Amino acid sequence: MTLVGITCSALFCLVLVRAVAGDYWAIATSVAVASLAVIVAVHGCMYVVIAALARLLGSSTLPAHTRQGGVQASPDEQYLPGTIPPTR
Repeated sequence: MTLVGITCSALFCLVLVRAVAGDYWAIATSVAVASLAVIVAVHGCMYVVIAALARLLGSSTLPAHTRQGGVQASPDEQYLPGTIPPTR
Protein backbone atom coordinates (compact mmCIF):
# COMPACT_ATOMS: atom_id res chain seq x y z
CA MET A 1 0.00 0.00 0.00
CA THR A 2 2.86 2.36 0.79
CA LEU A 3 4.44 1.66 -2.57
CA VAL A 4 1.19 2.58 -4.34
CA GLY A 5 1.00 5.83 -2.35
CA ILE A 6 4.60 6.74 -3.18
CA THR A 7 4.01 5.98 -6.86
CA CYS A 8 0.85 8.09 -6.99
CA SER A 9 2.63 10.95 -5.23
CA ALA A 10 5.53 10.78 -7.69
CA LEU A 11 3.14 10.80 -10.66
CA PHE A 12 1.26 13.76 -9.23
CA CYS A 13 4.54 15.62 -8.74
CA LEU A 14 5.31 15.00 -12.41
CA VAL A 15 1.90 16.43 -13.30
CA LEU A 16 2.67 19.48 -11.15
CA VAL A 17 5.98 19.98 -12.95
CA ARG A 18 4.19 19.86 -16.30
CA ALA A 19 1.57 22.31 -14.96
CA VAL A 20 4.30 24.78 -14.02
CA ALA A 21 5.69 24.33 -17.52
CA GLY A 22 2.32 25.43 -18.90
CA ASP A 23 0.64 22.27 -20.17
CA TYR A 24 -3.11 22.78 -20.03
CA TRP A 25 -3.95 19.16 -19.29
CA ALA A 26 -1.61 19.23 -16.28
CA ILE A 27 -3.10 22.48 -15.01
CA ALA A 28 -6.62 21.03 -15.30
CA THR A 29 -5.57 17.82 -13.52
CA SER A 30 -3.90 19.78 -10.72
CA VAL A 31 -6.97 21.97 -10.23
CA ALA A 32 -9.23 18.91 -10.20
CA VAL A 33 -7.15 17.12 -7.56
CA ALA A 34 -6.91 20.29 -5.46
CA SER A 35 -10.70 20.73 -5.74
CA LEU A 36 -11.28 17.19 -4.49
CA ALA A 37 -8.96 17.82 -1.54
CA VAL A 38 -10.82 21.05 -0.67
CA ILE A 39 -14.20 19.30 -0.93
CA VAL A 40 -13.07 16.55 1.46
CA ALA A 41 -11.67 19.15 3.89
CA VAL A 42 -14.89 21.22 3.83
CA HIS A 43 -17.05 18.13 4.41
CA GLY A 44 -14.84 17.10 7.32
CA CYS A 45 -15.05 20.57 8.90
CA MET A 46 -18.83 20.69 8.46
CA TYR A 47 -19.16 17.26 10.07
CA VAL A 48 -17.17 18.44 13.09
CA VAL A 49 -19.24 21.63 13.39
CA ILE A 50 -22.57 19.79 13.10
CA ALA A 51 -21.47 17.06 15.53
CA ALA A 52 -20.36 19.71 18.05
CA LEU A 53 -23.66 21.58 17.71
CA ALA A 54 -25.65 18.37 18.08
CA ARG A 55 -23.72 17.45 21.21
CA LEU A 56 -24.09 20.98 22.59
CA LEU A 57 -27.80 21.35 21.87
CA GLY A 58 -28.70 17.72 22.49
CA SER A 59 -31.89 15.98 21.54
CA SER A 60 -34.84 15.31 23.82
CA THR A 61 -36.04 12.23 21.93
CA LEU A 62 -34.48 10.12 19.25
CA PRO A 63 -36.80 8.87 16.52
CA ALA A 64 -37.46 5.16 16.17
CA HIS A 65 -37.88 3.52 12.77
CA THR A 66 -40.88 1.26 12.20
CA ARG A 67 -40.89 -2.02 10.32
CA GLN A 68 -42.84 -0.36 7.51
CA GLY A 69 -40.16 2.33 7.04
CA GLY A 70 -41.89 5.12 8.96
CA VAL A 71 -40.54 7.20 11.81
CA GLN A 72 -42.09 7.51 15.25
CA ALA A 73 -41.05 9.41 18.35
CA SER A 74 -41.08 6.36 20.61
CA PRO A 75 -41.53 2.61 20.18
CA ASP A 76 -44.87 2.77 22.08
CA GLU A 77 -46.36 5.09 19.46
CA GLN A 78 -47.21 2.10 17.26
CA TYR A 79 -50.23 1.27 19.42
CA LEU A 80 -53.53 3.07 19.10
CA PRO A 81 -54.47 5.44 21.93
CA GLY A 82 -56.32 3.60 24.68
CA THR A 83 -55.06 0.15 23.71
CA ILE A 84 -52.83 -1.89 25.94
CA PRO A 85 -49.57 -3.06 24.42
CA PRO A 86 -49.10 -6.83 24.45
CA THR A 87 -46.96 -8.21 27.27
CA ARG A 88 -43.95 -10.24 26.40
